[in-house]
Amino acid sequence: MQQAPVAWAPRVFLLSASVWGVLAGTLVAVDGAALLVSRWSGNTLALVHMMTLGVLANAMLGSLLQFLPVAAGMPVRGGRVGALALYALLNVGAACLVVALRWPALLPPIWGGGLLLAAFLLLCFLVIPGVRCDSGQWFLRQGLLFAVLASLFTALLGVMLTLRLLGASGGPSLVALTDVHASWGLLGWVLGLLAAVSRVVGPMFQGVAPASQRGQGIWQGLLYGALLSALFLLESRYLNTALRFMVGGIGLYFAVGGLWRQLRAPRLRKAPLTYFWMAGQASLAAACCVLLVEEGTALWVGVLALMIGLPLLITGMQLEIIAFLGWIELQRRCGRGVHLPGVQLLVPQRDKALALALHLLAALLLLMALSGFVSAHAAGVGLVLAYLVTLAVLCGPSWRARQFVQQRQGV
Repeated sequence: MQQAPVAWAPRVFLLSASVWGVLAGTLVAVDGAALLVSRWSGNTLALVHMMTLGVLANAMLGSLLQFLPVAAGMPVRGGRVGALALYALLNVGAACLVVALRWPALLPPIWGGGLLLAAFLLLCFLVIPGVRCDSGQWFLRQGLLFAVLASLFTALLGVMLTLRLLGASGGPSLVALTDVHASWGLLGWVLGLLAAVSRVVGPMFQGVAPASQRGQGIWQGLLYGALLSALFLLESRYLNTALRFMVGGIGLYFAVGGLWRQLRAPRLRKAPLTYFWMAGQASLAAACCVLLVEEGTALWVGVLALMIGLPLLITGMQLEIIAFLGWIELQRRCGRGVHLPGVQLLVPQRDKALALALHLLAALLLLMALSGFVSAHAAGVGLVLAYLVTLAVLCGPSWRARQFVQQRQGV
């Protein structure tokens, strides 16, 4: 565990992801049905970026800072200064962009876009040398490398979008550029990273065999081949149809493949993380089916994938990583020879199960709101509650570690 980073570096990202989740839920509770009218409204775009940059990106970067040196044996540059700079650029940039989209009169979007481009440039500087220098685990390294590069390309496309919003002319349409930007972000960056790290975390935490090297290689080739093809189709009238089938097919391959390996695992661990992933993959599969079957269902796809499926996958991993962070920090404080509480005691299964239940309840309320059966305000309250409880569970290991140290010292 000597190669592990200082605990606060990944922890601050992981905690901030849930804070952003609370803010996203608050926006849904306040704006209500206005978010369910059109994918192009400023309210909806602000919510989308709260989820992608605030919730998903914070959780993914925090996980990477812990995963690369500890689980994959790949060093991360920059130390504390690098982590702090990355955190500041990501979160200040995300906040600026959300404000610009929700209240366009207050701030131009280029400020947020520029800071976010700097954040993902810094991410590449911090992690790519370590990923490239490692001598083994070829599929893991290549998957991580491509995902990080996809995050940078997503940010570049985002800056192009902000320039178009400021009135820049020429080039592809705003709709086409937005669709390709979203595809690179959600498939190339988020799904690409999840597929790569699942080769380690699936066997480690769930007892699931990793995907075959051939199968993962084919999927990865299809993924990045499709995204590159979309760039050549930017000014083509066939882009929308091509993206529908490419995104839907590749996402369905990921979700169904993951569920199939879980269902066939002979020693599947019946733990909250497993059910987080099952529910998340099922929601992703549903989103992809909707996308493939019917055009003009962007809101349904967005809710199923972005508000439910991907956050479930990420939140499950947050709860596991935060427990390891607490245990490593406790080991460093107490030194060798001290009998420490187990990792699972720092985040008890009942706490994870409670967080899972509340996220599933929030997911149900979101789908019912989209169908018109309940108010969108109620769905927002459900999201706030789910992320508040998740935040409390994530803070649990630090509190229990302090309690343990105080008891040993007789305080």
